[in-house]
Amino acid sequence: RHIIYISHNRTPTAQPTPPLHPPKMSKSSKPIEYALTCVAILLSAFWFFALPPLIRPHWEGLWSGYSPLAKQVILNQINVVYFVIFSLGMLPIYRGNYPFFEQYKISDKPWAWKSDKQKERDAFWKLSKKSLRLYAVNAFLLVPALTAGKFFLLGDNMSFSASDEEWPSYWELLRDNWIMTLVHEFGFYWTHRLAHLPQFYKYHKVHHEYKQNTILASQHEHPIDYIITIATPALMAVAVAAPHSFTLFHWVFWLLIANYDDHCGYSFPWSPVRWFPLAGLTDQHEFHHSKNMGCFASKLGIYDMIFKSDTVYNKWKAKREGMKVE
Repeated sequence: RHIIYISHNRTPTAQPTPPLHPPKMSKSSKPIEYALTCVAILLSAFWFFALPPLIRPHWEGLWSGYSPLAKQVILNQINVVYFVIFSLGMLPIYRGNYPFFEQYKISDKPWAWKSDKQKERDAFWKLSKKSLRLYAVNAFLLVPALTAGKFFLLGDNMSFSASDEEWPSYWELLRDNWIMTLVHEFGFYWTHRLAHLPQFYKYHKVHHEYKQNTILASQHEHPIDYIITIATPALMAVAVAAPHSFTLFHWVFWLLIANYDDHCGYSFPWSPVRWFPLAGLTDQHEFHHSKNMGCFASKLGIYDMIFKSDTVYNKWKAKREGMKVE
């Protein structure tokens, strides 16, 4: 999904709901899994500690010569670069059917483009083309329009400071990243639940045309659903934190990677956005798409836990693992 300060009621042939399984881990592979979790932690550490000093010498000059509105539009369009890079990285994994990666695939069902049924293959390509059309509308028309609308209605009160003199300390980065994450997740959780009400689900069901997620599912949203579930929580987060422009860039990087990870169809143990205790799990969101119930959170699991909307998922997972949840 894109972020901004601030996914047709008729659908292609529906994908059949695929069986899910939590990724399994053999005893012999546990040391490797632990090592990959350490890789995830190191990637997170690089994002937090190394990225700021690497970018700082270039940041102020990068934005010189642009108007305040142009800066905000450009920053919001960086999501296009992230999406292209992440998609190109996933392409060989989807095509290769490599055992190392396939052990982390969440759904038991083969990918639709590999189905021996022509109808399923045709439905997948039709849905993929629709995703690209929706992405083009949302990324290149809706996002700039919402950015401009926010700017002219609210002014430049969410200061877009690129000044090196106001460069955030590590404490300010930590504080503002967590503030924006907690506010955004709270907003997303409740707007997502709202989107499942009958009067709004006619828009949100477009996103649920994907029963088996691929990276394209992350961009598959009706524009009205985009405004409700994507733009509104992001606007809330930025309004509360009023971050430095680099802090916003820093947070957006994490937010978008987490969203792509949510929808890629795999639960990778090296994911830098899933290793810590409060993180939402990729298979939770896959469960939500497959069953269309519960698990309304995305990047953090805290609100699903607080509001008990992960109960069905927990019982399903326990059953799959041969346990019982009281």
